[in-house]
Amino acid sequence: MPDPITMGITAGAAASWAWDKFGKDIASKAKDVAKEKYKEFKWEGAAKKYRAKIKKLYGTMQVLGMPEPVPLSEIYVDAYVLSKQTAHQRFALEELLARAADPEIHHSAERKGCLALVREEGNLFILGKPGAGKTTFMKWVAFNSAEGNIDKVPIYVWLKEWSDSKLELMAYIAQQFEICAFPEAMPFVEKLLASGDAVVLFDGLDEVNQADGLRLKQVQAMQNFIKKYDSTQCLITCRLAANEYTFENFKYVEMADFNDEQVQQFVKNWFRNNENIRVRLIEEFAKEENRNLRELASSPLLLTLLCLSYQETLIIPQRRVEIYEEAMDALLKKWDSSRGIKRDSVYGTLSLGHKKKMFAQVAAITFEKNKYFIRKELLQKELVNYVVKVPPHEEEVDGEVLLQTIEAQHGIFTARSRDYHSFSHLTFQEYFTARYIVDNVTKGTLQRLLSHCHESRWREVFLLTTSLLDDGDEFIQAFRKQLDVFIQKHENLVELLRWATRRRDASETKGRLAQETYIYLRLQQADVRVSTLDSALDSALARVLDSVRALAFNLPLGSDLAKKHFARHRTRALAHQLKLTGFKGALDSLKTPAKDASRDEWEDFAEQQQAILIQHQDIGHPLELTDEETADVIHYLNASRLLKDCLKLATMPLEKKEDVLDSLFLPPRPS
Repeated sequence: MPDPITMGITAGAAASWAWDKFGKDIASKAKDVAKEKYKEFKWEGAAKKYRAKIKKLYGTMQVLGMPEPVPLSEIYVDAYVLSKQTAHQRFALEELLARAADPEIHHSAERKGCLALVREEGNLFILGKPGAGKTTFMKWVAFNSAEGNIDKVPIYVWLKEWSDSKLELMAYIAQQFEICAFPEAMPFVEKLLASGDAVVLFDGLDEVNQADGLRLKQVQAMQNFIKKYDSTQCLITCRLAANEYTFENFKYVEMADFNDEQVQQFVKNWFRNNENIRVRLIEEFAKEENRNLRELASSPLLLTLLCLSYQETLIIPQRRVEIYEEAMDALLKKWDSSRGIKRDSVYGTLSLGHKKKMFAQVAAITFEKNKYFIRKELLQKELVNYVVKVPPHEEEVDGEVLLQTIEAQHGIFTARSRDYHSFSHLTFQEYFTARYIVDNVTKGTLQRLLSHCHESRWREVFLLTTSLLDDGDEFIQAFRKQLDVFIQKHENLVELLRWATRRRDASETKGRLAQETYIYLRLQQADVRVSTLDSALDSALARVLDSVRALAFNLPLGSDLAKKHFARHRTRALAHQLKLTGFKGALDSLKTPAKDASRDEWEDFAEQQQAILIQHQDIGHPLELTDEETADVIHYLNASRLLKDCLKLATMPLEKKEDVLDSLFLPPRPS
């Protein structure tokens, strides 16, 4: 009976390795020595070796809290992506007017299975939040290609590793075929790519350092490669915040959060050997008081941490920072106790508190330097520098042994290549950086943190730091003052805020709603689009004033038409309050789609509303901003959005939170 690999080759892309397809042509162009070797080359054996290598490298995953990698087929839950249209909407819009939005509206997007999308579509640019499962999905595609379930030869390119290798892209790819013992791998790789029989998986664009133009150089090389081998399917993954580049002829999609069915399947997979705990946790998810927990569980990474924490404590934390803390406690304690690890190493003698402080120090130093991936020598040095300062004050510590011990016991760090290590998840680095900031407030860490308030990569650190502070009042007030300091340096920004204040005061809506609305209307007029980590602030009225558009995308056809009519009337009323001259009358001239109208008709109606809104803004002379001024406005608005998100997590009196919210988006206060 043939083995699964051979069956996959026979059924799928094995033909792409055939002598008749590639061998004759390659051999005819080779030099005499290589030509003879190619005539004796075993093509089927080469394919078998390559696919076995792919399955070995990418057919397992290291799951938190588990001593050995587990087969993807046992733990993997089929991922979904949001369609291009809805995915673009997701990170082009922000819930600016959440208080005015209909709380019963549940925004859901059309979802499609990832593997189905790979089979049916061409090039894909796959966006996702931290921990959304992008890399796991890429491994799943590689594994399924090796199994013959996708009729392509998988080529996995970890972009950070390629960048560090200093190799040209084709040379890097050719290296991966060395196991096949080609006389010359490059001619085969070129023929394979030209034929369109491969799928190239570019994983982790955001992980490439931007210093010295490395990422830009790499993007250019990728674009040239994609243009040259335009018959080859390419997939690229990237964090939402780092999506700064455009790849032509790519379908942009976003990794969807887990739905309830996926969450339950993941829990079943995780606790496949413990039915009692599995049932109890699923019951906990179903409770109404745990609805916030279900939202957290929609992230594959956070769900993993939840499962790990619940496995150790049988208690469910409600705040995200508590999830990290509970997970770390379980992870660090697990290997010292239940695994029976000997405590005769230097690392084994460290207390739990010192271990956390050591990780926090390493995280803070490396994150500040924008080093997600750390040279092994540097990481060993930082670990040793900490260990020698704490009892029993070992004079000589072997950094390599120390690092290996940490990796073996609980995987806080992981080897990414021969020369580079990292925290096993970026989230761990962010959490421990926040932990360091809070533990070292007397050293000025909070003030230094505030200097990064406009940088999207620091967003999670801000949120985690706020959650960790026992009293967040002082930090929030300092954050608010930081915004005023920034505003005062930019005359056009000051004038924009003064203009919005005057328009707000002249309208019938005096609060935050009008202030933000006018700011974003003015910026929309200037074609300024403002992004945060998860989304962009496009039109201030895109979600509420133009709520018919959102409803058309997200409600099933024919459902609750009254809500759609209500949304239209609310749009008109709010436009009237904000004195958007002519908008109400123009809306009255639109014909509302019939009850049984198609989704396309509702979307066309929404587009007409949007066009009318833009035509009747009546906001005065155009706002003219240089590229530098536009960047400054974006920085300010992103920092303001971050402050609002921090307020939700801060431990401080409610009335003080309201005061800060009321003061946002206003001209700077007199000194």
